[in-house]
Amino acid sequence: MTFSHWMLPAALSALLLSGTAPLQAVDWPQFRGPNRDGVWNETGILDAFTAEGFKVRWRKPVGPGWSSPVVAQGPVFVTDALLQKSSVKERVHCLEETTGKPLWTYVYDVTYPEWVWVPSQATGPTATPIVEASKVYALGANGHIHCLDTETG
Repeated sequence: MTFSHWMLPAALSALLLSGTAPLQAVDWPQFRGPNRDGVWNETGILDAFTAEGFKVRWRKPVGPGWSSPVVAQGPVFVTDALLQKSSVKERVHCLEETTGKPLWTYVYDVTYPEWVWVPSQATGPTATPIVEASKVYALGANGHIHCLDTETG
């Protein structure tokens, strides 16, 4: 079974695209940004896309889930689920910002209801991680909350 439609294409693409010049951006450490208001105050952005479009810097397939990735203090954090009939695990991934290389992954066992095996019902973590003061906070689909060190997991 493949979960390619669960790869957060829009959110990850927006984070991972690079323009024609290197950009220095503020962190986006939680849902809707630094102030949770969805306002982006960057300057020096393009007025129009180039004919070639953006070059994708990297991609990282993830399992089912509805959380958005966040970028804070360098790395990218995203949560997902690993659905296998014999065991279900939820994960918090920490990825290197410029390459997508996995820095660490925190994995824990969970129990999901039987309806999760219906393809249209597949689920996973829905809450977007929050990064604050070298800690990442992640809330799983069953209410498990984890506070992890951003450098080591």
